[in-house]
Amino acid sequence: MILALILKFKLKKTYTYLLFFTIMYIYLCNVIDITQFPIYKDDDQREIFGGQNVFRTMNLIPFQYGFTKDSFLNILMTVPLGLGLPFLIKASFKKIFGAGLLMGLSIECTQLLVALYAGYTLRYVDIDDIIYNLLGTLMGYLILFKLFKITLKFIVKKFDMKFNPLLKHMYNA
Repeated sequence: MILALILKFKLKKTYTYLLFFTIMYIYLCNVIDITQFPIYKDDDQREIFGGQNVFRTMNLIPFQYGFTKDSFLNILMTVPLGLGLPFLIKASFKKIFGAGLLMGLSIECTQLLVALYAGYTLRYVDIDDIIYNLLGTLMGYLILFKLFKITLKFIVKKFDMKFNPLLKHMYNA
């Protein structure tokens, strides 16, 4: 709530921007929930849940295990980042690439830090996840966002549509 007030009154953002910001905020909260939780710290839970040693389970060799269901899910998880981020920032391929890379690195580094703190892990630190997160972000931007923009511009031109605040924000993204 405080962040929304700062965006609206201090940074003079529109309600449409706040709508897209809220959608991305909820998306990022869900990504954190999926990739970081639960976190267990005591020995009883370690035995119950069979946590693994982080260094034995860490994969630093790209594509060692091939393309799996988890690979697909890592791509799918970050597609909304590539699709939604251009509605918040003036996007370019370079910025979206950086955001996708940062997202993957942040998730994996946080999983590593939590595993080191707890002394074991229920998550696997994997270089492939970073690669697939980046790929998902780029797919969201290059395929979905760009296709959306082309389609929107076509529809606006073909039907000579009048802009409301939401349409104007999407058109100018």
